[in-house]
Amino acid sequence: MSFIDDAPTGSIAGMQADKGSVYIFRGVGGKLATLDLDRLAEKINQRGVSAKVYDFMEWRGPAEDAIKRYRAQAKPTPIVLMGHSAGADVALSFAEKLKQERIPVSLVITLDPTRLPHDVPGNVDRFINIYASLNFFGGGSVSAGGEYRGHFSSVDLKNYWEVPHVRMLRIGALDERLIAKIVRVASAPTNLDGVTVPVRYVMPRGVNVELWDSGFPVKAEPNDTATKIAVRYGVPPWAVASVNEVEENTPLSLGQRIVVPRDLDAPPPPAVGGPLATSYSGR
Repeated sequence: MSFIDDAPTGSIAGMQADKGSVYIFRGVGGKLATLDLDRLAEKINQRGVSAKVYDFMEWRGPAEDAIKRYRAQAKPTPIVLMGHSAGADVALSFAEKLKQERIPVSLVITLDPTRLPHDVPGNVDRFINIYASLNFFGGGSVSAGGEYRGHFSSVDLKNYWEVPHVRMLRIGALDERLIAKIVRVASAPTNLDGVTVPVRYVMPRGVNVELWDSGFPVKAEPNDTATKIAVRYGVPPWAVASVNEVEENTPLSLGQRIVVPRDLDAPPPPAVGGPLATSYSGR
């Protein structure tokens, strides 16, 4: 079951009873400029999770909807927020509104927000910003608020300079990666315990977009490089290099702290060497 197409804004009718709710917000251009968002919502609904798209100016009604729904549930289900451009900005405003009501948000995804977005509030479990830093429309690099302790990932698509701001979902199977992430988070709880380190990385051209949730720290062993650490933990060498701003095959200093990106929805591969820096207490 999906949202009822003609349900009024603010109504809780038509939501999945046993799964989470996905609220998606368009940018300034409205539906004609962001048809990809509507297609994304349709695919999410087809996979059994309720999703609906709104114009960015009407975010307050869906926020009240989410508050009513949360308080009416004996066992609250996940809330997922997503927006493009100005819609990304209001997704963060939505999360802040829920914070004021002491309501958690399982996942927030911002797609090329403007350069004036809010910080990520502390009630968000997982946050992913997907943006192109070279874009004139959009290009916003979001920061975590001082109280934020969740999983944080920032993905820069600046190498896809030829893709318009409104067509970002067509880059490197990004739409399917987003759908898989959203459906997984909305359908079942994920273990969020343990050390979490924010990750920021630039996607290279020619590969599918990776949406990691955060990272974990390791210490470089003798003769280590970003490539060797990447192989050890089952992630692409470019990712370790980009997250840590090092070259893939340049030798690292013994004991150097390196952050390895991770996906919370997949079990980590067994490490061959490279012990976790368990004494690290930061996030």
